[in-house]
Amino acid sequence: MDQETKVANELQKMMTWNLVPVSAQEDINQICDSLMNGSVTLTELENRDPFVVEIIHNAMHRVGQEH
Repeated sequence: MDQETKVANELQKMMTWNLVPVSAQEDINQICDSLMNGSVTLTELENRDPFVVEIIHNAMHRVGQEH
């Protein structure tokens, strides 16, 4: 499983656990879909809204802790 897929899965878990504010959930859903289908990379997401980028970084950190 590549890093984008791992982060997308973690973002989905975070939404299930209510760790993503409601105001960002629609954006995070779209980002998950884009990561899963390969239309965007994690690097490309760095130029998004800083609030959304912080959520993505949190998911990346959480994925890194699983190992």
